[in-house]
Amino acid sequence: MDFQQWHLQSKTQQIRYIAFVTALLYGLYALLESDLTLSYTTLRWMVHGVLIPVSLLVIGGLTYYPKLHQVMRTLLVIAPITALLSNLLFNIDSPRFAFFSPEIYLNVVWTFAISGLTLRYAAISASISVSIVVLITLVKGVNGEFYALHMLWLMSAYLFGVVNAVVQEQANKTLYMQQRTLAHSASSDGLTALWNRAKIAELYECETTLIRQHHYPMSLIMLDIDHFKTVNDTHGHAVGDSVLVSFANLLLNNVRHQDHIGRIGGEEFVILLPHTDIAQATTVAALLQEKINHFDFSEVGNKTASFGLTQYRNGESLSELLSRADKALYLAKDNGRNRIEVL
Repeated sequence: MDFQQWHLQSKTQQIRYIAFVTALLYGLYALLESDLTLSYTTLRWMVHGVLIPVSLLVIGGLTYYPKLHQVMRTLLVIAPITALLSNLLFNIDSPRFAFFSPEIYLNVVWTFAISGLTLRYAAISASISVSIVVLITLVKGVNGEFYALHMLWLMSAYLFGVVNAVVQEQANKTLYMQQRTLAHSASSDGLTALWNRAKIAELYECETTLIRQHHYPMSLIMLDIDHFKTVNDTHGHAVGDSVLVSFANLLLNNVRHQDHIGRIGGEEFVILLPHTDIAQATTVAALLQEKINHFDFSEVGNKTASFGLTQYRNGESLSELLSRADKALYLAKDNGRNRIEVL
């Protein structure tokens, strides 16, 4: 999960409540405007009392549907621009513009600091908004006594918003990296950094869900370093650990990116191979066997491994798949080791 996606998920609740509160405030804004003698009375009510609040309520509602979060973010980028355009439409030519301009400055700060958008998307929205305000102000002009203050407050709102958004972004990225590190630590083997059994089980569930939808084959390789106990007995556990790390790296460097490798025992490893039938898995195992046989392990020299292969059968659990692969592995060991057996 990249940072933008993580941020969107982590800010969902904030976006929801901010959208609902802002919708309420715009409703109050519309009521207050209705008590004043202003131009565009009906249109003001439609925009501030209906269009903007409904848009914000839709944004808040979309937070409940993760599949629509991208749409929610797009609307969240557009909403402040729409609100600002309506403000300019209604008030730029009015002698009372100074009374309505605070909405513009609040809009910019809201986009950066309150909306829940990341710096990238907040900057896009706020930059478009400020550019529109500057352009229309230059073309239409405002009260001469107010012009300089208006531009100062506008730039101040933008700069304060940027500073706040940058600080928040750095804090969120730090939190994101910490969570990624913790999640990886909880999912990986401490020595080899391969996936642990719990993570393999999680990946298996993900793959089998996709298999039910798209009907592709999947195979599993279980392999064990032959006579590994003699490495520990002869050279010590430190050398044994070094062999395991080298073995894990060898596996990682010789499988596809979409394959999942885990360590599930002392010297026992599994490789989950999506989009792979048993014939293709046998080819992968033969390649790995050759690589292992020719690899020079530090202080140990050459080692071999035994392989047990099996293909996923619809509806079976990971335990059933592992059990069958384990039987194939023991068959390889019983038949002389450094072999590939299929069940």
